[in-house]
Amino acid sequence: MVRVTQEGMVHSALLRLQERLSSLDTAGKRLSSGKAVQVASDDVSGMNRILGLRARIRAGEQEARNAADGLTWLNVADTKLQTVSDRMHRARELIVRAGSTNDATAREALASEIESIRDDILSVANTKIDGRALFAGTSAGPAVVAGAGYTYGGDLNDVQRRIGAEDLVTVNVNASDVFGFTDGENLFATLTDVATDLRSGNTQAVLGKLDDMDRAQQRLSAGLAAIGAATNHIDAAMVRNDDEQITLKGELSKVEDIDMAAAIMELQTQEVAYQATLGALSRVLQPSLVDFLR
Repeated sequence: MVRVTQEGMVHSALLRLQERLSSLDTAGKRLSSGKAVQVASDDVSGMNRILGLRARIRAGEQEARNAADGLTWLNVADTKLQTVSDRMHRARELIVRAGSTNDATAREALASEIESIRDDILSVANTKIDGRALFAGTSAGPAVVAGAGYTYGGDLNDVQRRIGAEDLVTVNVNASDVFGFTDGENLFATLTDVATDLRSGNTQAVLGKLDDMDRAQQRLSAGLAAIGAATNHIDAAMVRNDDEQITLKGELSKVEDIDMAAAIMELQTQEVAYQATLGALSRVLQPSLVDFLR
C-alpha cells in the first residue's frame, strides 16, 4: 500500500498547479505574440522550417537590393552613352560639312567644336558612380587618361551583381570596348585627328574619318545593346524575386503564425482548467496552502 501523507499531497498539488499555470502562460504568450512556435522545444521540425524560410527570405531581400543597385549602374550607363551617341552624330554632321568648307575661319570653328565634343565625351567616359569610374571595369579609374594621347586607364573585369542563387549579371560596359581602345582606333584620337586635319585644310583626310566614326557608332551601339539586355535580365529577375518572396512569406505565415480563433479558445480553455484545478485542490486540501494561492 502506498502511503499518502499531507506533505506528499501538497507537493503533488503544487506540481499540478504549476503544470496548469505553465500551460496557461504558454497559451497567453502565443496569443500575445501571434506566433505558434515560441522556442525550438515547442516544435523542433516547425522551428527548422521557420529558420529555413527566414534564411531564404533574407537571401531574396539581399538579391533584390543587388538587383536595384545593378539597375542603377545600367541606367546611368545607358543615359551617359545615349549622350555620347548624340554628340557623335553631331561630330559626324560637322565632318560632312567640312568636306565643302574652304574658308579657314569656318574650318577653325568646326575644329573647335569637334574638340569640344571630344572633351564632352571624355567627361562622360570618366563618369563616377559611388566613387567608382563607371566605364573602368573594377578599377578605381579614371577610365580614359588624357595626356600626350588618350589611353584606357581601367581594367577589363566585369562588375557583377548576384540577383539569384545561381544568377550573376554583368552590369557594366568598359571604355576600352565602347570607345575603341580594344580595336586600336579610339574615338578620342579620331576626333583629335579630325580637328588637326581641319586646321591644316586637309579636307580629304577629314572625310576619310567618316568610316572611323561609323565604326565608333557601331561599337557604341553594341555597348547600348549589352546594357539593354542586362536591364531586361534584371527586370525579369526582380519580378521572379517578388513572386518568390510572396510565396515564401505565405509559407512562413502558415508555419509560424497562430490561428487567432483557436488561440483564443486555447487560452480560455487553459484559464478554465487552471481555475478548476485550484477549486478542486482547495476542497481536497482544506485548509491548506491552496487557500492562500486562490
